[in-house]
Amino acid sequence: MTSSLNTDLPEFDHVGSIPVHRFPMWRALRSNNLRELVSIRRAISALKRELRPDITHLHFGATSYFHLQTRSAAYTPTLTTVHALTQTSLTETSLLTSVVHASQAVNAVSAAGYQLLSRAFPEAADRLSFVYYGLGPSWGSGCEVIPPGFKEPIILCLGRLAPQKGFDLALRGFALIEKIVPKARLMIVGEGAEEWALKQLASDLGIAEKVDFTGSVPPEDVYTVINKATMMLLPSRFEGLPLVALQAAKMQRPIISSAADGLPELVVDQQSGLVLKDNSPRDLAEAILSLLRSPEKAIDMGNALARRFEERFGFDHCVSRYERLYRKVLEGPSAFLGPAGHDGLVELTPTVPESITQS
Repeated sequence: MTSSLNTDLPEFDHVGSIPVHRFPMWRALRSNNLRELVSIRRAISALKRELRPDITHLHFGATSYFHLQTRSAAYTPTLTTVHALTQTSLTETSLLTSVVHASQAVNAVSAAGYQLLSRAFPEAADRLSFVYYGLGPSWGSGCEVIPPGFKEPIILCLGRLAPQKGFDLALRGFALIEKIVPKARLMIVGEGAEEWALKQLASDLGIAEKVDFTGSVPPEDVYTVINKATMMLLPSRFEGLPLVALQAAKMQRPIISSAADGLPELVVDQQSGLVLKDNSPRDLAEAILSLLRSPEKAIDMGNALARRFEERFGFDHCVSRYERLYRKVLEGPSAFLGPAGHDGLVELTPTVPESITQS
């Protein structure tokens, strides 16, 4: 069960053999449409009673509210995965607090996310973990890696057009170098509420003719788009571990990223990419120029990023960790409380060093 963010998708569908039910959760919550809220709650309750699941794996977001509202339909142990987190006090977010308290286990997607949750919810320390997610074996399997080009460089931003992603910083950074590298282009791929504002900013900066807004692309075309790029920019203001970073790594593209949350765990500064200290337009511009002026270094970084992706973000590793986590949740609270050396989640809740960028 998921929230229908794209109105072009059907309410009921199959992904392979998996049935998928989509509900307008975000729309109902934002509009406070009581009739629609009640309708969604009834439909989800009926599905829970029909499915009688052994476990609920919840991804924090709009679905969290509806899960809590329909728990009585089928009481199951719950594992919650929390993705992107802001640096504001999480304990002030009543929905997240309620979800953490109602979950048998709470999982982050990066070590940084795990640290943030640990600080916000020390009382839940024995139930917290983190698991890197990977890319399924079919993702990009039919797309052969094409080495990045530097004669007419394409600088790529890929993701939702939202303030979180920092694409406004990318535009301002590109404006500082577009005359130095006149053949360079900035390609912004995605859709979202900030589209008009970003296009207006490109016009105000005088770079509209060198910026391509392509709109969204189907998932199966993402790797083709990345293959056209020289590098990827991820100037995010906050993140979990963005899927596009893993996709760029698979395609051996160097990444310039902010130091937000889980990004430095994939992009190791000066080794598998460049991590911005201040995430300012000037820093971004200098990083872009440094890679464009050193193509061999940029290619080496892309290759190093691909190796790091294979070593730490493999799909099999992700699946095996989640399977273990599911089994621990089903075993009950005592499975999480064993001291080091016992069969607990010691590996999944490690002591994370102060600096994780070189780990």
